[in-house]
Amino acid sequence: MIKLEEDPILGRFFDTPEKKAKWLMRIKIAYIIWIIFLIIGIFFILVSWIL
Repeated sequence: MIKLEEDPILGRFFDTPEKKAKWLMRIKIAYIIWIIFLIIGIFFILVSWIL
């Protein structure tokens, strides 16, 4: 399995531990926001289906 640091395209974003930590935090935040929007979307679908 190839490491992120060795990838020709993504390697420049993950070449130092500081960059890697910063990008992983951004990915975690984006993932949490995506889950929130997913839950809100499912909620609106259920409400429109009930009403």
